[in-house]
Amino acid sequence: MRLSDVISDPTLWARRLTRATVVGLALGVVGPFGSYLNDSLVARMAYWTALLWLGTLILSLGVGLAMVIGLRWRLPRAFAIGVGIILSCAPLAAVAALIGRTAWPRHTDFLSPLDWYSQTLFVAAPLVIAMLWFEGRVASPPPPTAGAPDDPRLPARLRDQALCLQMEDHYVRIHTPAGSDLVLMPMREAIAALGGLEGLQVHRSWWVARRAVTQATPLGRAASLTLTNGLVAPVARNRIAELRARGWLD
Repeated sequence: MRLSDVISDPTLWARRLTRATVVGLALGVVGPFGSYLNDSLVARMAYWTALLWLGTLILSLGVGLAMVIGLRWRLPRAFAIGVGIILSCAPLAAVAALIGRTAWPRHTDFLSPLDWYSQTLFVAAPLVIAMLWFEGRVASPPPPTAGAPDDPRLPARLRDQALCLQMEDHYVRIHTPAGSDLVLMPMREAIAALGGLEGLQVHRSWWVARRAVTQATPLGRAASLTLTNGLVAPVARNRIAELRARGWLD
């Protein structure tokens, strides 16, 4: 696992920081945990927005690394996320305490380190969980509504020999060692029809069987997979970390 796998998507960072700004401004208006007593509205909005930006940086790195390590060690995803949040909130709480005690000592000196940590965890945990849920809903293909290992649209010959699936408009091209066949069905249903065949959807338009990969080639922040039949399948940037954690890119 490399740090670049966690921080290599500028679009994702832009979206997260935009959401952090919106939430920070809202918290500045609301003034939770007594912060409505701290200075002016503008100062509170600046304080909470800065904390949300810093929290986005720390939690994205901490939780992202925890998820990648969790995949390597085959830990439950929820457990890895929880550990990442708990550990990442410690430095974030320390920074929040430093800023708060420096800017508003009269209102914050009575707070203990445990108070700062619990408040930070109370704000950060639901935000991180909501962010990951939302990003998972956007990035992941919808669950299959049809398609099964006995789907008549995908003959057993193609299911057993499939090396990869390639989406072409409303069709899916199933590549096998003997050639390829074009089948009229959505990609998600074709994947479901493969049953338990080990593989991953490495790109919006490509699903690849693990057994078919002979070589992985880095391409900047993305990569490509060379298959046993000579085809080269592109790998989307947001799939790099998972493929590396599963050993596909070693």
